[in-house]
Amino acid sequence: KVKDVLQTQGSIRMAVYNNEKSFPSESQSFRGAFLSLKPGINTQLSCDQLPFGTYAVAVYHDVNNNGKMDKNALGIPTEPYAFSNNVKVKWRAPKFREAAFSFSAPQQEIVVVLKRWSAQE
Repeated sequence: KVKDVLQTQGSIRMAVYNNEKSFPSESQSFRGAFLSLKPGINTQLSCDQLPFGTYAVAVYHDVNNNGKMDKNALGIPTEPYAFSNNVKVKWRAPKFREAAFSFSAPQQEIVVVLKRWSAQE
């Protein structure tokens, strides 16, 4: 589940990673999903047939729906984002081990809360 989605335009994009070497490169995710937003839509994404194991998830709200996480000239995200375990980092990307969780049940829910870079401490 994705919480704190403040706008209904664009889409929510999720990337699932199974190793630290690819995390959090959007182009090197193990699996991915996206959800087009509409007023009143449930902001829940799923990843079917995921083998049990250790994973980390990165999510962002692609407000302008251009298929990428927008950043300013300094590389700072300009769109809301979140990581599994709701890792709080500001001046660097989180490490895989900080966002990693064990997927070990047929159905397992994680909740991420979108953050805005400018609003973080």
